[in-house]
Amino acid sequence: MSERKSSPRRLLMLCNDRQIDRRILLQADSLEESGWQVVILAMPLDDGGVDSDLRVHRIGAAAGSSVRREHIVLSCYRLVRRGLAMNGALMQRLKSFAWQFLVDHERFYLNLFLADGRRFESDVVVAHDLPMLVVGRTLAREFGARLVYDSHELYCEQEFSRGQQISWARVERRHIHACDRVITVNPSIASELKARYGLDSVQVIYNAERVGPLGARSWYLHERFSIARQHPVLLFQGGLSAGRNLVELIEAIALIEDCPVHLVVLGDGQLAGALEALVAQRRLSARVHFHPAVAQADLLAITASADAGVIPYQAICLNNFYCTPNKLFEFIAAGLPILASDLPELRRLVVGHDVGQVFDLSRPEKIARAIADFFSDSERIDTWRDNLRVVREQLSWQCEGERLKEIYEALA
Repeated sequence: MSERKSSPRRLLMLCNDRQIDRRILLQADSLEESGWQVVILAMPLDDGGVDSDLRVHRIGAAAGSSVRREHIVLSCYRLVRRGLAMNGALMQRLKSFAWQFLVDHERFYLNLFLADGRRFESDVVVAHDLPMLVVGRTLAREFGARLVYDSHELYCEQEFSRGQQISWARVERRHIHACDRVITVNPSIASELKARYGLDSVQVIYNAERVGPLGARSWYLHERFSIARQHPVLLFQGGLSAGRNLVELIEAIALIEDCPVHLVVLGDGQLAGALEALVAQRRLSARVHFHPAVAQADLLAITASADAGVIPYQAICLNNFYCTPNKLFEFIAAGLPILASDLPELRRLVVGHDVGQVFDLSRPEKIARAIADFFSDSERIDTWRDNLRVVREQLSWQCEGERLKEIYEALA
């Protein structure tokens, strides 16, 4: 027993995605600062590449791993994903069919992750999002470890079929009370989880970004797209996928006559081609510009060269209604005033800290009016920028990371 106490504290993070979310990597950084030895176990990369981050391990590497039904389903999904929009109607129907008839929510992820997870005996197991909860509970029980559930969203209230929502809610209800700590991304989702499952405590760690000193004003986006400096740049950044109101955002630019705003869409995704075709069709190429996705390490410098950021998400499901997407905190960290949909958590942070405005951004004509109003008062924009100099320090990963360390220190 004394030998175990003297060894480094070991922590296993379970992730059901290929791309490791910024939230997970920042948490790993902070916990390593506190002396934890962190392993991140995630889905395999599509191209079979090797991760530069030595903390990241991919499933399928366990000695003697056999090809199971789950691996076949996963391979088929990846083939289909190449040709269909991730959140499109056809993909949603295919995924609904697969979960209903081909795979079981719990057994699917257990069979994918368990053999590899057993290679990393740990003192604490962290299930990042609901699909990893049963895997985390199983490994924590085998290791005699503490279990943390980090709910990145209201998972079972995504835009799933009703049957999927009910099935995922049952999984959450079965396993959430086995957790030693439950963490989530904002107060609304914390309240929802407490009410649904009778939990005493759900702690909030925002998806904040690490901040550094704000430099001199950058004109990178203006120069890249030959935009006059006196013309404001409104920036959308993130995945170009269905359900993000991007078509309506682009259509709105065609309706704006008195404000010389330019829209920059920064990111990649399966809607990229359709959005570019729409811009060509509407003859908006002089005012709507596409920038490819960039590495996370380079993102904030580009973000800061815009005049404002836009979050046009709609409440197409309860999860979206309560959203606080990464881009919200990236805009804050970059010192960018924010134009956002009028949703509870976006209102809480944007209006509550006086760093921008929220509007009904449901239709192109409403978006157009909102953009024109947003840029109509330069003194108000300056006030938002001044407020951001303080708010970006308060809503930074430096602060959230310290709060995270306290949660894990109490576990240890």
